[in-house]
Amino acid sequence: MVKMVGSLRYHGLDIAESMDINKKEKIYVAVTEKDLESKSSLVWAIQNSGGKEFCIVHVHQPIPGEMFHEQKLRLYRKEKEKAHKNLEKYLQICRQMQVTAEIIYIETDSVEKGILQLISQRGVTKLVMGAAADRHYSMRMRDLKSKKAIYIHREAPATCLIWFTCNGYLICSREARRANNLYLECASSNSLSQSDITRGTESIVKDDDHLIKLAVTEAEASKRKARFEASKREEAEKTAVDALKKAKQWENVYFEELKQRKETEKALRKRNDELEKMRSESETQITESYTVIRKLQEKNNLSMETFRGIREEQEELKIKLREVSKLKGKREEEEASTSNHREPPQYFICPITHDIMEDQHVAADGFTYEGEAISRWFERGHETSPMINKRLPHTSLVPNLALRSAIQEWLQLRELLNRPSACREI
Repeated sequence: MVKMVGSLRYHGLDIAESMDINKKEKIYVAVTEKDLESKSSLVWAIQNSGGKEFCIVHVHQPIPGEMFHEQKLRLYRKEKEKAHKNLEKYLQICRQMQVTAEIIYIETDSVEKGILQLISQRGVTKLVMGAAADRHYSMRMRDLKSKKAIYIHREAPATCLIWFTCNGYLICSREARRANNLYLECASSNSLSQSDITRGTESIVKDDDHLIKLAVTEAEASKRKARFEASKREEAEKTAVDALKKAKQWENVYFEELKQRKETEKALRKRNDELEKMRSESETQITESYTVIRKLQEKNNLSMETFRGIREEQEELKIKLREVSKLKGKREEEEASTSNHREPPQYFICPITHDIMEDQHVAADGFTYEGEAISRWFERGHETSPMINKRLPHTSLVPNLALRSAIQEWLQLRELLNRPSACREI
């Protein structure tokens, strides 16, 4: 419903209903035309005024009269549509905060005069408006910055309580004073502007005739355009449906291929694991075979050398048995030879503990270590060789059975040679 009052046009309730509104103590909140620029004022009013019913007031300054009618009509519609979308956002905020609200849309040449005339006509007793744009707010702000706010603070009826806010904070307020003859004052204000009402009405009627003709022309053009757009939309919808069907088919194909690929990758990983296990077992078997062969060869060589040594010693002892003096020299010579056997070969010594190895294991660098020592080396986070300080390809250990056998035989031989009776028996 649109009401014309002089040069003032607003949407809302009739003036005759203002008395009921006053009884309900509605809170009027003035908002700007920019997108939610006055959101902070509205939220402050809902949270701090104590009211449950609100009127969102927007004063719009109309298009200048010197523009062409067609251009004026187009801009008018565009601005009005934009303003209503913005006001609808304010209503949505009220719904979210669970309060009742209505919109008052005013068209007049002066924002300040439009608000003052609304206060007088509706008997507004509580008003919230911005003291300045939110971007101008500071903690030290105590005075009004907006010229409109300063004007309304000075000219508004004394019966209206006005809160001036900025960025969600109350900057100042103007207290209301009671008047004994409020409605007489409002009637007097209305009678003083009667001549303005007549002039404004005549001007608007003339403009509206031409605007109606332009509206009819534009409506017919809009119908033709709408039919064309509807045809294009149907074609686009059909194309979209076909595209969705194809997309669904491709999606099914994609998921099927994805499923097959996952199954193939799973089977491949399983086969690779099996091959890796077989390779590791083969390497272990080969290493053990080489170890056994080396051990047997070393035992055979040792046995042959021992046998030859025994025969040679027997022959020498038989020749020199009768020579006591030479026997003593031979004994000393044997003791010297025995001392050499008491010193273990270097490859019997662990590079880490520097002791004769008891649990011999070969690492990835080809060197043999004490099993417990090299295990502790890896447990401390080392990944390099203790001998050559290069990164090892793995930390697996292989028992050196051949070296173990050689060390055991050497220990037995040394023990035999250390016995006092050994030399006498020889």
